[in-house]
Amino acid sequence: MTTKINSILKLRYFILVLSISLLSCEADVREVYLYTPGKLEATSTNTAIKAGETVTYTSTSTKVRAIKWTFQGGSPGSSADPNVTVKYAKGGSFTTTLEITYVDNLTEKKTFAVEVEAPAIPPVVVPVDGLKIYSDSPDFTKTAQTLNWVSSNQFVISQVAEGGYEEAFRSFTLPATPPAAEAKWAMAILQFTAVTDISSYTYLNLAVRTTSTGKIRFRMKDASNTGYVEFDATSNLYGLKRDGNWNMVQIPIAKYKEQNPLLDLTKIKDILVLRSVDPEDVRTLNNYTFDIDHIYLSK
Repeated sequence: MTTKINSILKLRYFILVLSISLLSCEADVREVYLYTPGKLEATSTNTAIKAGETVTYTSTSTKVRAIKWTFQGGSPGSSADPNVTVKYAKGGSFTTTLEITYVDNLTEKKTFAVEVEAPAIPPVVVPVDGLKIYSDSPDFTKTAQTLNWVSSNQFVISQVAEGGYEEAFRSFTLPATPPAAEAKWAMAILQFTAVTDISSYTYLNLAVRTTSTGKIRFRMKDASNTGYVEFDATSNLYGLKRDGNWNMVQIPIAKYKEQNPLLDLTKIKDILVLRSVDPEDVRTLNNYTFDIDHIYLSK
């Protein structure tokens, strides 16, 4: 009888413990979320720029504990900000690296490449027996006899005190509004006050700055004959670019003679004549402006 009572008590105790355990488990139920790792996401605004321009880098990465940018060739050289604008002062091929440290201390990297076009550097001019025609450069020891700039048609010639290839320069600009801009052609002349022998020289050199898309001829004239070299907007002939920068142009004088064999290089009156090209109508070219500086002859 005693054994049976003990068995019943043990069974009741087991049921009680089981019930308490079940109730306890039910109370400890929790919602479980699966862990999603962080993701590296970043962009740059450009991959090819000119020196002096900027690129903006932006990180929109998730679950980030730390950001580290490294900008090769740029300023600033590094940053911990998610959004950074970087300036590149020199030309070259550069790499930007983004290193992300996530909240779980894992790291990931991404690189960006940027090509920076170097700024145009005016060449150092060391003239060989150079004949100075229009130049502020101290390199020239010879000076041509007196010259005159003449606006023959339409071009308004002005001297600008600074900002030239050397400092001061001449600007040849079409008038913006009528009645001055009535004709479809334009011309301006740089002429000697007396005929000059340039037959011992090989090149006519000059610095030119323009964005004009119009054709233009650089002419040379004796008393009655004219030879010319024609430039369009795409060829970059003899270094004449239409990029808005100062570019040194070196024209073989023989090309003037080749265009017109009658041109007498021993008796040149007009050393430089800027002339538009027919049938092109300069009135339709709102950027028909040519800045001229640093003109000289060299052997």
